[in-house]
Amino acid sequence: MRPLLLLLTALLLIPACSDDGSTGSDAGADSDSDSDTDSDSDTDTDTDTDTDTDTDADTDADSDSDTGNEVNLPPDGELLAPPYLMWVTDDAVSVRFESLTETVGTVDYGADALDQSASEAAPTQVHELRLEGLPPDSWVSYQVSFGEWTLPVETFLTAPADTSDTLADFVVWGDNQAGAGTFTEIVALMDEEAPMFAASVGDIVQEGTRENYLNQLLTPLGPMAGHVPFLVAMGNHELYLDPDGALFDEYLSQPGDEHCFGWQWGGVYFLFIDSEDSIGEPSPQYDCIVDNLSTSAAGDADFRVALFHKPPRIEWWAGGLLAFTEVMEAPWIREELEPLLETLSVDLVFNGHNHLYAHTPETPGGITWVTTGGGGGAIDTDMFLWNVGDWPEIETTLHEHHFVFVQVDGAEMTVQAIGLTGDVIHEFTL
Repeated sequence: MRPLLLLLTALLLIPACSDDGSTGSDAGADSDSDSDTDSDSDTDTDTDTDTDTDTDADTDADSDSDTGNEVNLPPDGELLAPPYLMWVTDDAVSVRFESLTETVGTVDYGADALDQSASEAAPTQVHELRLEGLPPDSWVSYQVSFGEWTLPVETFLTAPADTSDTLADFVVWGDNQAGAGTFTEIVALMDEEAPMFAASVGDIVQEGTRENYLNQLLTPLGPMAGHVPFLVAMGNHELYLDPDGALFDEYLSQPGDEHCFGWQWGGVYFLFIDSEDSIGEPSPQYDCIVDNLSTSAAGDADFRVALFHKPPRIEWWAGGLLAFTEVMEAPWIREELEPLLETLSVDLVFNGHNHLYAHTPETPGGITWVTTGGGGGAIDTDMFLWNVGDWPEIETTLHEHHFVFVQVDGAEMTVQAIGLTGDVIHEFTL
């Protein structure tokens, strides 16, 4: 009976091969590879290499209505990636953008006036400037200039210096990949929640190419990322055509080695882990996990939150059992990483990889698990042939695009999954 079912599965799934024609390999077996079929609008977004956010480039010289600072917008195509913020702390933030030609980037910034400045030492296309000396828990304005062009002023919030301050509103998304049209909608919805910062659980691009980073991540994320700093956990798709993750490191500014690091916002301590890297003992990442979660900052935090790509339990997978290889299931997450995080008192884990929303209430080991893989890639549906497991720990599964909005107030954390209509599709409280 089992061979007959597998044969039937194979026959039914032949038309659903991935874009590159592969079916059983690491790259082809992942349901993420089908996310190019997300919608017609995605194709338009993904192939448009003009990422300029200028909506009125003909008004060559203008003034910013909020500050009176001069604005000289670049022509279409001159700005490949609009300014985006990463790695905010209580006194610093990284400003990133990409220009068509090599130029020297400058950022004027300040809390009350643009009275501080940071400039690059040499011309470049992929720009990175670290703004330092910022006041904690404050709104800071900044203005980017490069070559002869000056962009509008943006504003963001720095982290609180007081780690007992547990007020935090943030958003989490995963697996936007090639679904740039849907991701654009999700970004607009995330921005409406006025988050203080954002985080991704990975698969931010489809294959890890430079065009992917521009068209699938930085363009759709641009309208929010200019005033909402974000951080990212590495996904498997970032490595498909970039096995060393060189572009991940080039485009992102993150603490430590950018793959495994701790980061704090008030009373919430976050640990970002690379589930594509070794987590076994001994390994550098094992040491990173133990060292960060053993700090006084983590120990004193009201909530300890881990973010990484692959979840410990999966019930639905595009392609079913024929595509659900051990590499995609990642049993070592369940067998090795989960017990380690339990011993280190992690309260909540966000994962992606599975293109759906799943909620596992607090397990005997003390962790609540959330899979949020609905950021744009094709959804893993509830077709019976795609059922690859049955885990009673998972109490809620929703097969739809979404993001997660988290509000922390004192000793209470509220987590909401929000769908494309803007409605809350699931909610729980820690």
